[in-house]
Amino acid sequence: MKNLRVLTFALVAAASTWGGAAVSQNSPSAPASKASFKNGASTTGWLDFNFYADRRVYVPAQINGQDVLVWLVDGAKTSSIDNGFAASLGLPRNATDTPAATVSVQIQIGDLTLQNVQASPIDLGAKRTDPVFVPFVLGDDLFNEVAVDIDFAQHRIAFTNPASITKLAGAIEVPIIQTLGARTVPVSVEGALPTQFKFYIGDPSPMTVYQTYYEAHKLLENRPTSLRLGGGLSGARPQEAVATLRRAQFAGVDFSQVPGVFPPDTVRADETDKASGHIGLALLSRFRLIIDYSHDRLYAAPYTDKLTTTFAKDRLGLTYSAKGSTLIVDLVSPGSPAQAAGLKVGDTITRVDQLVDEKPVQVWPPSGSAPPASDIGTIMAFTLEDGAIRKVKLAYYF
Repeated sequence: MKNLRVLTFALVAAASTWGGAAVSQNSPSAPASKASFKNGASTTGWLDFNFYADRRVYVPAQINGQDVLVWLVDGAKTSSIDNGFAASLGLPRNATDTPAATVSVQIQIGDLTLQNVQASPIDLGAKRTDPVFVPFVLGDDLFNEVAVDIDFAQHRIAFTNPASITKLAGAIEVPIIQTLGARTVPVSVEGALPTQFKFYIGDPSPMTVYQTYYEAHKLLENRPTSLRLGGGLSGARPQEAVATLRRAQFAGVDFSQVPGVFPPDTVRADETDKASGHIGLALLSRFRLIIDYSHDRLYAAPYTDKLTTTFAKDRLGLTYSAKGSTLIVDLVSPGSPAQAAGLKVGDTITRVDQLVDEKPVQVWPPSGSAPPASDIGTIMAFTLEDGAIRKVKLAYYF
């Protein structure tokens, strides 16, 4: 779901093009990638990364010699490459956008080289509204080979030979359990005994709880609940419940008022017997993390100034897709400010303004300058295709 923060900076990304040499097509059973460091080093040292909207980890890299940003997504068994970018490198496209034979690429990140990274061609650019278009999603080809040290506070990242990793000062060593390819860590929800949750930096949500667990523990009873549309690389957008958990504990830290997503098991069928849910970037980024698959461990050192910071939560209740310079409403969340203002599924939005001292500051299409930060009580004005204006007063609704 697009919250206001994303809406503020949203614009239709134009597909970028690069040139490059062709690489032969490979089957999914090709050998695993191999990592090596320049001049016999054991680490890249610190590299800056783009913590895009506090929702994604984008790292500068070269793919087959071409400069790009790659999106780091742990738990992705196969990486993904945008169809258009693959074609610009002379690699085969996937015309059907369904699982197909992978292509092999070389990735350079600082002094780290990953050979024979297998990636599935897919249309990563369809209906995107982010101003930064990233044509490659790098998954476990990276995490299986090196330890990944992420310092969210300083927006820096390092990739290191796992044999060289030592425990961080002030960190909790969290055991990672592997079950049929899923990697999980213990999490306690609402004071219950710890259960296994996947850790997943590819998801911006603080917590996702799967149906089998939330129904068994009656987590959606007697609390405000609404709906959002899900997302993912597949393009499927199932409806998912959203609510706020009173308490969750991870790595020895108690968090309160944690927004959660509660999807049906039909969209998590391959995971529900291995994990009760997953914890995402909004929670994980409150720690410096060392993800070390090879030793089945995660080091988590909390940032003390982040432990009591209120979690961001949607205050609008509007899910949309971009179509040219307009926004098409895909879902209006029940009980949300957007519903109260009269917005409806199928509405075409031509302009969005934030009212500052009763004067409009244009948000969509992007005007070149960002409006002031918004909070509860901010008024947003949505101009529809027929000229009607819907004013929405931002408020928590779950």
